[in-house]
Amino acid sequence: MINGQATPLITSVCYVRLAVSELHASARFMSDVFGLQRVAEHNGEIAFRSDDRYRTVSLGSNSSENASVGIEVWDDKALETISKRLSQLGFAVRDASAAECNRRYVQSALLTEDASNNRIDFVVRPSRSGRRYFPTRDAGIVQFHSVGLRTADHVRDLVFWQAVGAAVSDWVGDITYLRIDGMHHRVALYPSTRNGLLYAAFEVEALDQIMQNSYFMQESQVKIVQGPGREAASRQIFLHIEGPDGLIFSYVNGMSKYGDKPRPARQFPLTATSLCEWGSESSDVPELSALV
Repeated sequence: MINGQATPLITSVCYVRLAVSELHASARFMSDVFGLQRVAEHNGEIAFRSDDRYRTVSLGSNSSENASVGIEVWDDKALETISKRLSQLGFAVRDASAAECNRRYVQSALLTEDASNNRIDFVVRPSRSGRRYFPTRDAGIVQFHSVGLRTADHVRDLVFWQAVGAAVSDWVGDITYLRIDGMHHRVALYPSTRNGLLYAAFEVEALDQIMQNSYFMQESQVKIVQGPGREAASRQIFLHIEGPDGLIFSYVNGMSKYGDKPRPARQFPLTATSLCEWGSESSDVPELSALV
């Protein structure tokens, strides 16, 4: 218990591990273009920082073994609870080996998949850094913020996330925004015909940095997938850009807090204005488009 409230099972989205076809070219993009700090190359993966954590992004060879989303768990007891809950629901789970934990820079981990076969790592004590975050390019990034996941089995994936303590803040059509702390959401589920990470989002200091990065990407001839824009449900300002192998990376700012007073999840229609109040649209990514 903390201040009379139950201890949470999960506390943050702490990293993404990404499989890419051109490892070193992709690494240059992450540091020189997107603006993360390269920190290490270990066991065939290149790690990057975006805040006080030792790494929040790792790039590896183009293999499904190198792709996963890391979710920080309160402690080992919470990890055991998650294992039991997911097993009872029919999800396959296993404890990570010492080598797998070392590769993920964590003390212990539970490796599993949601119903769409997205690889999810529930991890305890991800490594922090004693040094100040200092990127190659000043993109204004202050922290790794959230992820969007493609879901090919929306109903079962929602069961998966609710079992580990996530709660629905809002829907846009069947797009589901899930909160795990005081913010509107940290995980968003996007109905799709395939699985995989849709985007990894990084918070920047202010709207100024959203606009500065927008102009920088245009000058650098990097494709802007959508934005600058503002989500109707979360009030978050965003800029989605296309990175290596079609992976989407996002700059975000201004997400609303959920608030202390509980409320029912709101339903927004799947329209262009629900996805972006400012009118930006994505023509190339179906999951980010209004299909009505």
